[in-house]
Amino acid sequence: MERRTRKHRKARKGLDFRRARTRLAVCAAALLCVLPALVVGSSTAGASLARPLGVVLTFDDGNADQMSALPILQKYNMKGTFYIISGSVGAANYLTQANLQTIKTGGHEIGGHTVSHPDLTTVPADEAKRQICNDRAALAGMGFSVTSFAYPYASVNTAVANTAKTCGYNSARGLGDLASAHGCAGCPAAETTKPADPYQLKALDQDDNTWTLAQMQSAVTAAERNGGLLTFTFHHVCAGTGCDALSITPTRLDQFLSWLNARKNVGTTVKTMNQAIGGTVKPIVTAPASTNTTLANTSLESSTSGTGFPDCYMPGGYGGNTPTWTRTTDKHTGTYAQKLDVTNYTDGDAKLLPTFDLGACTPKVTAGSTYTAGVWYKSTAITQFSLYYRNAQGFWQYWTSGPWLAAAPNWTQATFTTPAAPAGAVGMSFGLALIANGSVTTDDYSFAAGSGAAAAAAIKASTTSPQRYSVTSRNSLKAGTFGRNAKPLVGAQPGQIIAPVEPGD
Repeated sequence: MERRTRKHRKARKGLDFRRARTRLAVCAAALLCVLPALVVGSSTAGASLARPLGVVLTFDDGNADQMSALPILQKYNMKGTFYIISGSVGAANYLTQANLQTIKTGGHEIGGHTVSHPDLTTVPADEAKRQICNDRAALAGMGFSVTSFAYPYASVNTAVANTAKTCGYNSARGLGDLASAHGCAGCPAAETTKPADPYQLKALDQDDNTWTLAQMQSAVTAAERNGGLLTFTFHHVCAGTGCDALSITPTRLDQFLSWLNARKNVGTTVKTMNQAIGGTVKPIVTAPASTNTTLANTSLESSTSGTGFPDCYMPGGYGGNTPTWTRTTDKHTGTYAQKLDVTNYTDGDAKLLPTFDLGACTPKVTAGSTYTAGVWYKSTAITQFSLYYRNAQGFWQYWTSGPWLAAAPNWTQATFTTPAAPAGAVGMSFGLALIANGSVTTDDYSFAAGSGAAAAAAIKASTTSPQRYSVTSRNSLKAGTFGRNAKPLVGAQPGQIIAPVEPGD
């Protein structure tokens, strides 16, 4: 990774020295002026920029600790843009609707960030439209005028960008396509004031606990040379122990905004994304809810996302353990299965799950009804079913677990009949959780409504003729170059970014 801060500082000092030498000569001849101090990064720099710089401060995901940023922003009369996962509003550790109203009242912007934070390039086109359009519709229903969008994981292709436009957004932001001390060598220092493509807005790599105040300042002064639009992205505002790696401390944020506030002297100003991009508030567009009642890619044959996981499946887990995933030809039917090895186990679990989405990969369920889940497996350690449900808002949460299943050296079908689906449940996902050091290989997932003989027959039929996953409705999975330099600390896997809190076994 090339660190350009020193190079930029050296070049700027050379330029300032040449300017100072010229001014000194003029002053000496006329005896009418005093040489001003020209220090890189000084808040008292001289003339205004020929091409002003707009700085946008964005906060992603709607984490509850972002409320700590409000008094700091207010202190310097700066407004931010908060990109919200609408399905998480009101969930534990996330902003509530009341919080969002407070943010709006403070003059800040509320933007969209999908319903449940999937990698949009790994889901079918109809799912991407639900995620983007219905997120905007949900936020509008809460009373917000939503014009700005941010891609989860900075992952986008032409089809996804077009969907953001279709859903009524005026802009869509990525990550990591501007030069900084954290990478993207050879990239521009800022987005243009009038972006060539407002649905692929370039931004700095996301801020985390490895950024320093000096690096933030350097990004600004580098961008000031030619002006334009410079976007910072924050996730958590937190100090002390237990903070997420994607955190900026309140102290560093305050120090940066104090320094940035003084840059008004040279024409650098802070804007919301809506102020920077402009445009009218478009009509709300909604996508129809999924009517899917089955699983997709049940035999795990299709894998086109480049993640190493079967299409429509995601890794899940929590606690202290190290999972390793392998796409294997040691299968039950078809050509492939998925193997999980767990080491360093102390608690929690790991498992493969149908992707936490809005219904393209997971079946719909009805509150009060029961269902039968099935998986073929072989394992060297105990496992158990782990079930989740989605509510109408789009939030996935832990539901229940099945009894322990003994290690199985040969392919064995495990089934589990659920209790009545909880009130508010509209979708379901499940997997075989590995809850010890060892391995489990899974294949031929199945799902049927009800219990008893009819459900058993449906489960059996689903494994004798495994379902293939059609890619005809999927997006092109090539994300191109946009967002290629982003370095998310969480792998860009399909599914909800939220790690549901689960009980012990």
